[in-house]
Amino acid sequence: MVELRWTGRSAADPVKGWVPTEDFAIVAADVTVGAIVLRLGDTESLRRYGGQVGYCVAPAHQRRGYATEALRLLMPIAVTHGFAELWVTCRPGNIASRRVLEKAGARFVEVVETPAGSDLFARGDREMCRYLPEL
Repeated sequence: MVELRWTGRSAADPVKGWVPTEDFAIVAADVTVGAIVLRLGDTESLRRYGGQVGYCVAPAHQRRGYATEALRLLMPIAVTHGFAELWVTCRPGNIASRRVLEKAGARFVEVVETPAGSDLFARGDREMCRYLPEL
């Protein structure tokens, strides 16, 4: 069984164009196995490139469905924050993340090019896959 435990809220950084986040630990059998964040913004950049959700699972705990379940558990939390839709993005080559999204019921929408000058472009991400989970 997986649960989300609230770990805090991160402040916005307007200079970088970052929005505040609600941060959660992904916990299984009372062990923290990863983290998931809900980005509390509805900007064009988040919807198209950065995503309104970010998650990671520690390598020792991967391939057990924890990220999929955490994403499912995050959906009602997003609704309480007023989201009518929630965009999640990942790199086209990140097969593990794409499988998480598909298993969680997210619909693949498209692959988009990241804009030059963005944080994503600067770290080498030239394209992002866009997914839309059902809330």
